[in-house]
Amino acid sequence: MIFSPTLQKEPTTDFKLLINSSPIQQVKSTKFLGVIIDNKLDWLLHIADLCLSLRKFIGIFYKISFFTPLKVLKIIYFSLVHPKILYGLELYANTYQSYLHDLMILNNRILRILQKKDRSCHIIDLYSTYNTLPIDKLFIFKALLHARALIYRPSTLPKFIQERIVLNNQIHQHQTRASSNFHRTSYTSTRGSKAFSNTSAMLWNSLPSNIQSVSSEFSFKKLIIQQQWNDI
Repeated sequence: MIFSPTLQKEPTTDFKLLINSSPIQQVKSTKFLGVIIDNKLDWLLHIADLCLSLRKFIGIFYKISFFTPLKVLKIIYFSLVHPKILYGLELYANTYQSYLHDLMILNNRILRILQKKDRSCHIIDLYSTYNTLPIDKLFIFKALLHARALIYRPSTLPKFIQERIVLNNQIHQHQTRASSNFHRTSYTSTRGSKAFSNTSAMLWNSLPSNIQSVSSEFSFKKLIIQQQWNDI
């Protein structure tokens, strides 16, 4: 697979790769550990595949919702749907929100069926009932947890990630409010600016200092979830 340097440019197709004189087939996408990687890295193919997987539940959930208690339906959601959404979220959800639209609408529909609510139900009620977040907000939540781990628990992360941690106070000695924030690199490409490390750093730096300094991870999660609900 060949990746172009920009999102707009189509990767070249005339490149030949041989191993032991045998040509290696060039592909535009491949599934690796359950995630579909495409040569544009826009994750549209993976999102479409995830939508196809979740749509298969719609009819089944609708039928069983008539005779299944709400408590059991909630267990079903967090057993069958939520894990699929979470898997690879840090990769595929780090894209344009318009690309996530169909998946988010599908998840809303599943929640309405399992919670036995009609279309008039507000989105925030669907997610607060299950104490979770829409997919785009869930990505922000995961990115902030990653950033917090970089600050408070770097030893729990792989060494190559630890080595990439750079704070402002490592670059300069100015005692500013942002001195303990991540030092962000300037990128000239869209792909560089949308790298997960850069996105998580940007989101962390935008948090109020009183949230950044919360010592309890449980309390931090509650504050972030509440903050994301407020933005819905």
